Amino acid sequence: HLVDGRIIRNIEDAIAFAREQEARPGVDRRDEVLHALERARGREEAHAAAHLFLRWLEELEIVD
Repeated sequence: HLVDGRIIRNIEDAIAFAREQEARPGVDRRDEVLHALERARGREEAHAAAHLFLRWLEELEIVD
């Protein structure tokens, strides 16, 4: 759950959310996160990408 009330339920939701955000080079890891989500093949890679996504959200302080 995000602080704005949105719920990220799956990789597709996470990709859509990351794409909506403006890239801030040198400030956050949006591009790294987005690439990991888009390139995830198989359960293990998807799981690792989801953890990277969650850590990114925590850094941005937008997780409920």
